[in-house]
Amino acid sequence: MATVRLVNVNKVYDGGVHAVHDFSIDIDDKEFIVFVGPSGCGKSTTLRMIAGLEEISYGELYIDDKLMNSAAPKDRDIAMVFQSYALYPQMTVYNNMAYALKLRKVPKAEIDERVRSAAEILKLTPYLDRKPRALSGGQRQRVALGRSIVRRPKVFLMDEPLSNLDAKLRVAMRSEIVRIHREVGATTIYVTHDQIEAMTMASRIVVMKDGFIQQIGEPDYIYRYPANMFVAGFIGTPAMNFLHGTVEGGYFIPDAGKDKIALTKDQLKLLENYIGRRVVLGIRPENLIYEKSGRYEKYSKQSFELVRGITEKLGDIINVHCGLGDAEIIIKMSSKYNVEDCKTLRVAADSDYMRFFNESTTLAITAEHKEYEEAEVTPELDEDNVVIIEPEKENIFSRLSAKIKDKFSKK
Repeated sequence: MATVRLVNVNKVYDGGVHAVHDFSIDIDDKEFIVFVGPSGCGKSTTLRMIAGLEEISYGELYIDDKLMNSAAPKDRDIAMVFQSYALYPQMTVYNNMAYALKLRKVPKAEIDERVRSAAEILKLTPYLDRKPRALSGGQRQRVALGRSIVRRPKVFLMDEPLSNLDAKLRVAMRSEIVRIHREVGATTIYVTHDQIEAMTMASRIVVMKDGFIQQIGEPDYIYRYPANMFVAGFIGTPAMNFLHGTVEGGYFIPDAGKDKIALTKDQLKLLENYIGRRVVLGIRPENLIYEKSGRYEKYSKQSFELVRGITEKLGDIINVHCGLGDAEIIIKMSSKYNVEDCKTLRVAADSDYMRFFNESTTLAITAEHKEYEEAEVTPELDEDNVVIIEPEKENIFSRLSAKIKDKFSKK
């Protein structure tokens, strides 16, 4: 297969719209990389630049250490699977998969071997004589994958291939694509806005926002150690809870409520430059411990009271939406606890999973990055004295990402 390397790749459209900023990554042979982020973050644009469907404004793209900026799409030895299946309705499954090989004048015997081998991997052998209209959505998507597999390209590119499927089928196809990747051993770059897809499929994730890389890392690492508040809030379901407050006298003191949350020795050392300053405490819903739980006593010094709101019942678990001042806090806990009659709930934060962020810059406070910083944003004024907010300044981290992205990358 192949390695892929992007070095400070940028995309600037006519009119000065800067869609992708200084995108850099080294993708190893046989890796499954997922670009994830909200709509408009630049992930599909980046994929299309790799494919050659969009011109790279500046920066460099290498496939197997060969510069590919000027190479035509057909010369990059890549295969792309789109959101739409794009199958030929008049052709059988066999002919849909074989068509590209016929155009390349591959010998018939080799075409037959490749198609039947791919069909076996994709579990499509019983359907080779059918036409697309006789297939389910998941089967059609497998045919689209098969059409790429038979070409045996160096790199597979997938642009939200599961978006048109229903929820149950998406779950099944996620497993199928991971299985196919393991069997074929292809270098794969996959684009999605669905963070669950990213977490369950990727060997590494690239989280993007506003055209900037926010963090690169293995799924579990990004989940446990988000580089900033955007990543922390985007990765994970439900999203991470955030409490704004100050660090004083060995405690984190939330803006609302009457409780002080005790800090451990390690946390106090981490926050030594933030005494008397504003920070944000992040804690995931599953790491909040209900007061009737057997684990509560161990973390009672990190407890605080919440006002109960609605409860989402999800079978064996419940998500309890609560309030602490203006902050919405979600608790994820066992459905064996009946909280319907409670006006308030007391929970404790598992100190091993508490994360802290600089309120000004939104960056995670870590052992490598714990110096106190203020965000440096100087507003520009137009002729009417109205503040001009440039897109890249809407997210403070975007301005700092180039400086610290290596610190928060983990291969």
